[in-house]
Amino acid sequence: SRHPELAESERQKISEQIAIGALRYFMLKYTKPSVIAFDFKDALSFEGETGPYAQYAVVRASNIFRKGGLDPNAFCRDVASNVSAEELTKFLGDNDLWELWLSASKTAYIIDQCIATTEPAYLAKHVFQLAQLFNTFYHRYPILSEADESRKRFLLATAAVVRRELTRALGVMGIQVPPVM
Repeated sequence: SRHPELAESERQKISEQIAIGALRYFMLKYTKPSVIAFDFKDALSFEGETGPYAQYAVVRASNIFRKGGLDPNAFCRDVASNVSAEELTKFLGDNDLWELWLSASKTAYIIDQCIATTEPAYLAKHVFQLAQLFNTFYHRYPILSEADESRKRFLLATAAVVRRELTRALGVMGIQVPPVM
């Protein structure tokens, strides 16, 4: 087990959250007219377009804040929501950061589109793409060791916003995010 310090009941709960998330994501990622051939191995994979892949992106984002001794919800509310236009202009010079913020900002619109079209597959695709972008961001930017405090704050804001939007989208899909994976 990756987390032997956890009680057996907690490990069981986390396993159930991952399994249910895997199944729900697998079923929702297909458009209505699709024929589905269910494969447990594919559904439970931590790689590719799966529920566990998306859940893990949120867990990774949460771990950044845990390691930094920060509350991600408070950070998102108090700092990320107050990022100035000047900071956005200064730090969004990297195309990948711009793409990540843009993708995160589309979550509410995509949820509305899914409701209007009764097609949840669009949200599943959005979740996967946002998780992919976040994982690229996670590997490219050593957030907690960033020397420039204003840039570090911006990178943390980026992680907080993406975490919030992924959690929101997964919640709409009925998928809980475990505290660890």
